[in-house]
Amino acid sequence: MRVGLLEDDTSIQEMLMLILQDEGYTVSVYSDAQECLDALGVAAQDGTSPPVDLMIIDWRLSGSLSGTEVIQQIRSNPRFASLPIILTTAATFNDTEALQHLHIALLEKPFSVDEIIALINDLAQPSPSS
Repeated sequence: MRVGLLEDDTSIQEMLMLILQDEGYTVSVYSDAQECLDALGVAAQDGTSPPVDLMIIDWRLSGSLSGTEVIQQIRSNPRFASLPIILTTAATFNDTEALQHLHIALLEKPFSVDEIIALINDLAQPSPSS
């Protein structure tokens, strides 16, 4: 499975990358929002498959876009309509309506290795309607 990781804190980025690689995932790491959007080809409207199978995105990113704004841009492309996305945050996130609207899972920091792996495995399962 190919996992995209958008995290601007290098220590968290490195830790997650190592955990995911140890679990057998191929990890593409992005340090900022624009790098992530460019690499995913969000603007491209062709019929190709997304370059990742799941995204993990930090909510509070340095720079001009928040994690939820990145997710909104990702979701604006039909290619990414069903891409599983995990939003991570160390802050209190109360906008559950945004979570439902954007079809994302929330994982609050600090989280355990077991928590993130279980969530990834759960989101990677095909839905019963598929």
